[in-house]
Amino acid sequence: MVDPISTSGIRPRVTRPGEDAGVTVQGSAVGAAASAVPTAAGDSVKLSPAAQALPEELKSGPPVDLQIVAKIKEAIAEGKYPIDLEAITESLFENYLELVS
Repeated sequence: MVDPISTSGIRPRVTRPGEDAGVTVQGSAVGAAASAVPTAAGDSVKLSPAAQALPEELKSGPPVDLQIVAKIKEAIAEGKYPIDLEAITESLFENYLELVS
């Protein structure tokens, strides 16, 4: 059973013609749909240089071997990728038991 999403207490922000519907984040506009909380005109966010700096391990690129990912995608598309349903089921069930205990 899926619980319905309740929107009680949430009022959409209504903008008038010529009114800015977004928030300025470092010179770029972010629309009101991206913001869950209505904001006053002129709100802004500024990140420190430390927050903007990439960790050393990410400067060389993503921490994923893209060649291996491409090979796995190809194998899945061709139906040649081995899938151990029993191992997946066991792992999911173990994770479930950890969550409920």
